[in-house]
Amino acid sequence: MMLDDIHTEHGYIIRLLNILQQKLDAIRQGQTVNYTLIKEIVDYLQSYAEQCHHPKEDILYHYYQSHYADDQGDMASLEREHQELAQLTHEFSDTVEMILMDAVVPLDVFADKLNAFVTRQRAHLEFEEQNVFPRIRANFTKDDWLAVSGQYSQCECDPLFGSQVAERYRALSERLQRLP
Repeated sequence: MMLDDIHTEHGYIIRLLNILQQKLDAIRQGQTVNYTLIKEIVDYLQSYAEQCHHPKEDILYHYYQSHYADDQGDMASLEREHQELAQLTHEFSDTVEMILMDAVVPLDVFADKLNAFVTRQRAHLEFEEQNVFPRIRANFTKDDWLAVSGQYSQCECDPLFGSQVAERYRALSERLQRLP
């Protein structure tokens, strides 16, 4: 079911956010961090999450809004939130890229940006899991699920968590396999 796939993808994203949190903790303890690894995580979130994951969610939200919602509340704001998260991710990616090109970015400024990025991403996932998905599960019928699945064309295989890990994510994949 589409919602189960989204929930699984959220688990993947949380694993990546956990690595970013570890990097933030290391920075705050004065340790050096691998900015290339941070860049790989942000690149993955920019490419796969924004191009495959969020569009899948947006289909569900639009359908729910048009068939079940009485107002333009939480569900209506989610597409806008996806756009804001895309912008935040893009801006944070630019900051990481600057560091990788040896630009001087004060460590406290980077730590604040990393913290804001991780915090905002986590809050978004939690909101969907706690508030949105239960409503969809409670209301959708078999016909609803058929209708939304017919609107979604499957993305290519996940380049990090799919059956074939893309070369550009191989180091990140190995890092994930070493985590508990």
